[in-house]
Amino acid sequence: MRRTSERGPLLLGAALCVLVLALSVVLQEAGYLTYLNGDMASEMILARRQADTGSLIQMDWIYSTEIHTLHMNLLYALSFALTDSWMAARIIGNTVGFVIGMIACVLLCRRLGLSTAKGLFTAALLPFAAGTLYAANMTIGGYYIVHLPFAYLGAALWLCAADGSRGKGMTAAALYLALCALEGLLSVRYVLCFVCPMAVVAAFEWLLAPQTGRSLRDHRTRFALVTAAGFAACLLGYAASEILYPRLFESGTGSASSFLFNPLNGEAMAATLFTVFADFLKLLGWRGGVPLFSLHGIANVCIVAVLTLGGVMSVRVYRALDARDGVSRRQKRLLQYALAALLVNLFCFVCIEGTYLNRYLILAVLLLIPATTVIVARERSMRLRIVFLLCLCAMLGTAGGAFLMETREEEAVSAARGETMMEMADALVQQGYTHGYGDFWTVRVMQERTQGALTFTGVRPMETEEGALSPVSLEMIRWLEPKQASHMDACEGKTFLLLNAEQEETLAPWLTLTGAPVIHENADYVAYGFDSAQAFCNWVLLGSMKLENATCEDGVFTLTPGGRMRVPTAFREAGTYRLTFTCAGEPADDSRAAAYITRTFAVAGERAIAAGENEVTFTLDQDDNYFMLLIAAGAAQALTITGLTLQKL
Repeated sequence: MRRTSERGPLLLGAALCVLVLALSVVLQEAGYLTYLNGDMASEMILARRQADTGSLIQMDWIYSTEIHTLHMNLLYALSFALTDSWMAARIIGNTVGFVIGMIACVLLCRRLGLSTAKGLFTAALLPFAAGTLYAANMTIGGYYIVHLPFAYLGAALWLCAADGSRGKGMTAAALYLALCALEGLLSVRYVLCFVCPMAVVAAFEWLLAPQTGRSLRDHRTRFALVTAAGFAACLLGYAASEILYPRLFESGTGSASSFLFNPLNGEAMAATLFTVFADFLKLLGWRGGVPLFSLHGIANVCIVAVLTLGGVMSVRVYRALDARDGVSRRQKRLLQYALAALLVNLFCFVCIEGTYLNRYLILAVLLLIPATTVIVARERSMRLRIVFLLCLCAMLGTAGGAFLMETREEEAVSAARGETMMEMADALVQQGYTHGYGDFWTVRVMQERTQGALTFTGVRPMETEEGALSPVSLEMIRWLEPKQASHMDACEGKTFLLLNAEQEETLAPWLTLTGAPVIHENADYVAYGFDSAQAFCNWVLLGSMKLENATCEDGVFTLTPGGRMRVPTAFREAGTYRLTFTCAGEPADDSRAAAYITRTFAVAGERAIAAGENEVTFTLDQDDNYFMLLIAAGAAQALTITGLTLQKL
């Protein structure tokens, strides 16, 4: 009978995990088109490249502020071994990621002295989405699924290393140090969200603990030493990333050296605190502007009840935990860790510039999930525990159920909204186009939705200098794409620029300058055709060209004495180039055409301008962000320049 009674909760917990994972798959499928965006699509584009090349670490990819060497894109890449569907690969990768995170959560719960069944009930909360904030960034978007095993396994190893026997504790300590070093290597986000809160807990316990009981002092000393060693290992890993990553990858690395403190503005700081609290309520499924007596209204009431009862229970349980008992000591430290993680992140959100986006809050509250299980398990009042669990189930059921239904209703609307994108994509493919340029948030989604049939380079409008050939031009964003995407020879054949109505209006002067034809348009998008990537890049350069004592009409440049045509500094990849143009008039001795590179504006190639055909050939030994072109008339009375072209050989 006892074995049966123990097996029942275990089977129920396992069944609940399977059910919630199945619901998450339904939610991912229903919300795919609704929540798909450029960032999400970029992860899949990288994963597809990893699968195609068989290389799990892409050295020729331009990453964002973090180098994703161990991230969700690895699971997506492995999923492509099972399917060619990008949506299916995303769902498989997210689901596998959740399973790994759920296993780590169960291990943490076991280390806290909780049963496996309680661990499974806790783990079942991880894929569950009660609102847009969590669904878009975790259940569907998958951004922080990979952080789950780091959070929970790291906490389990930390507690075990600090409180274990000699053999078991040494093994756990070695694994803990290795994990801390890996977290530091991977991202400053792991440092701030997981390792720094550990150091805060250990420091306060060591500083404030009464000096009574040798055994207790030994535990606290070991705890402080293990945590300090882990923090040091993490810093070493982070230092290694700052030294190695900039040399191996082209990207920002989330450097803490770039952090700046916010100005001391009480109103702004208070506003940030209120924003964080509002976003926390959204994570739980809170909705504003809903009737009190409605499904969402019931969910809001349940959220208030859960927070109130949870707060009361937290105080009661924390006070009752005895640090002299091993299990209670670990549970108490876990509660302290959950609070420290929240407070450390709050400090960053309020006091450091650019450290708060609503999705960052997810990592700050991950430890509250197992902490809640500890509180419920240790609460002595059966009535209080039952009421809390009923309110929690009602909150999850009403908020989560309503969100799932809304997502399914939105599915058809999102599909209809995306019809013009797919119509445009089909038309471009039928005309033989394979590569194009466009806004990051549009073209990344189109690339995923076409299963990679169309590839893209991200570009954005930029205001040019006063006196430029066009008041607005384009620049390569060089963000979450292959390095060669921004090269002049990225596409040998014809290419296109994809715009929406607003972007077309913004770029109207530049489009007029290029004379590019419209190759297809519909209600939402328009595509302009170019002969090649080199032709497109030439117009990008010319659009930003500043004229001094010079004019341009129909592509013909006229320079008066002292006149100059200067393309401002911009990125240009390594390679050999040829600048050609035709000059009419009588150049002076100081009439020059030159290309400059590096911060010091070193001359890469230069020649005196002659009447007739002119050519300047030069080589960039490495990629350069300060490439500049200059054509100067000098003392010549009047020069006419036509056919200006930069070509990569």
